[in-house]
Amino acid sequence: MEELSIADHRLKTALDNRDRDLEAQMAKFDNKQNSLKERLDEINKKKLDTTEANLDVMGDDLVEINAGGKIIAAKRSTLTQLKG
Repeated sequence: MEELSIADHRLKTALDNRDRDLEAQMAKFDNKQNSLKERLDEINKKKLDTTEANLDVMGDDLVEINAGGKIIAAKRSTLTQLKG
């Protein structure tokens, strides 16, 4: 009977350790998720600020690029993935 009691105690200890480790990992993931959300918010704010600052920019604007001494003209919409 004592062996059963010892095994039960070991099992409970192992489960407690596993639960503690799981909670620690969950806390790390929550912190990382919050950090990523804050970073995404900052990026979206910068994107919005940039878009608002360039209201007079059109996709049909011609942009001239000096490529190795040769001037190339292209529409802004061709050079960018996002309009504006």
